[in-house]
Amino acid sequence: MYLGADAGGSNTRAVLVDANGEVLGAGRTAGANPVVHGIEQAGRQLAEAFRQALGNHSAAKVTASVIGLAGGPTVGRPLLDEIKRVAAEVGLKAAPVVLGDTEVAFAAGSRVPDGVLVLSGTGAAAAELRDWRLKRHIDGNGWLLGDEGSGFWIGRQAVRAVLRMLDGRGRPTKLLDLVSYALATEPDTAAIERAVYAEPPLRLATLAPLVTGLYADDSVAAEIVTEAAELLLAAVDALDPAGAGYREVVLAGGLLLAEGPLRALVAGGVTDRFGLTVRFAEDGAAGAAKLARLL
Repeated sequence: MYLGADAGGSNTRAVLVDANGEVLGAGRTAGANPVVHGIEQAGRQLAEAFRQALGNHSAAKVTASVIGLAGGPTVGRPLLDEIKRVAAEVGLKAAPVVLGDTEVAFAAGSRVPDGVLVLSGTGAAAAELRDWRLKRHIDGNGWLLGDEGSGFWIGRQAVRAVLRMLDGRGRPTKLLDLVSYALATEPDTAAIERAVYAEPPLRLATLAPLVTGLYADDSVAAEIVTEAAELLLAAVDALDPAGAGYREVVLAGGLLLAEGPLRALVAGGVTDRFGLTVRFAEDGAAGAAKLARLL
């Protein structure tokens, strides 16, 4: 048996498969990204997701396991130690191999070991993979330095647009009411500032679906979503997938897997501009389990 997990900012999924890749069990819990939730919370969510996926199966009989996590093996010793503790707690014989979220997402959507992935969830990146492993990436530099076109980026742009509207620098936008409601605050500058700074920065990613939902009804929201798509496509262009001989691009992350304008704009751009086929990484946990079998 093989166990895989995809630890994201919003939720954590785990899946147990047999040697043929058939699913034996699955689990889903809250987010386990340590940047968003802290190391202890990440450990608790991973442990619960593993237990759900294992069900009545013995953890001691799991041959190998993989966790996909933003940052992969560079996440730091404290988190790796916590993952070892979780493995012992649930009864795994060895700690899971920690890989990047790009690698498990690519494995979830691709039928071949070499290709390109575009990811937009809490963070964002485009990546080239060879033999299922990350060769290089464009962006994926984290919320402070990059992740352009990500859920965080879209959420931050929405709040900025609202603040510009309130102080007279920007156009009126329906985002004011939605952002104020989502932040549970009054629609004024000081209240919005307090609400944003009271939470971890990456919580702004939860605003992204509200922005994409206004795409057809609000010009400011439409501009934000369109710019996000252009930033993601620019990252693909920088990888030159056609020049490298690739024929497919895998789209991954909550924002590109959900039906909506961002997915349509990016998928259409990949097809029309680069002449490539689009595939979707529907289940990162399944990709992690697949890598546990392959690697």
